[in-house]
Amino acid sequence: MAAGYRLGKLEAQLLKSKDKVALTKFAIDSGGLRLKANGDWSIDAKGLNHTAINFDVTAKNSSDLMGRFSVTGGIQDATAQTKGNISFDSTPWAMDLASLDGMVETKIENGYISGVGGAGRFLGLFSLDSILRKMQLDFTGVFEDGLAFDEISGSASITNGVVVTDNIQMNALAGDMFIKGIANLVKNQVNVDVRFVPDLTSGIPVFTAFAVTPQTALYVLAVTTVLSPVVDAFTQVRYQVTGTIDDPVVREVSRSTGEVTLPEQATQRLREQQRSKSE
Repeated sequence: MAAGYRLGKLEAQLLKSKDKVALTKFAIDSGGLRLKANGDWSIDAKGLNHTAINFDVTAKNSSDLMGRFSVTGGIQDATAQTKGNISFDSTPWAMDLASLDGMVETKIENGYISGVGGAGRFLGLFSLDSILRKMQLDFTGVFEDGLAFDEISGSASITNGVVVTDNIQMNALAGDMFIKGIANLVKNQVNVDVRFVPDLTSGIPVFTAFAVTPQTALYVLAVTTVLSPVVDAFTQVRYQVTGTIDDPVVREVSRSTGEVTLPEQATQRLREQQRSKSE
């Protein structure tokens, strides 16, 4: 246990030379959590420090991982892997953001986001928490109980403390989300573009929330005998996120509308859900 955190098995090996300390092995294994890292800390002829670190973190259950750090909420019951490398001109214990370079990538599978406020450090840089909070307000009844997902993945490059991504994607039960943008760690600023494409066939809450006129859509679903009815729906919602990383502003940019043809199997499932709600 370190600083109140349950670490499990820990292994480390340091090698020291004249102007460098190399961390050739650092590993934590607690069964459900595995962390591997290596790196070095060097001092050049001018007395300037430089640190480089490679890391790979794997968690079998994100709930257990956050529980070890006394964090509640956030991403639950998911498997997760985050890996990357960073370097900066300072000592290992005093990161210099202005010289921070590197890359990081993450993949989280088969879990759900319980409320907001715990999307993780990497995803949090691009305001996933704030985006979900805004969508809770805009589309009531869809996200209040959390957001189940199959996969969240993405990568980012870091140059002089500026984190850039164009491929964060979440495949969720309610729909797919795509995030690209910049997080400037030095200036504590974020500028992010978000697209959400709802899956109207996932259930009645999403169907009614993203229908242009929910009552009409429900009427069509209940009355029509067509196996694959057509409804007018919001097919995509775009948001822009700007401001500080700690307290960003999420603004809706646009809503695209179109006619959506419901597949026969999805129509039957939605009708069954509708009947069960009315009973």
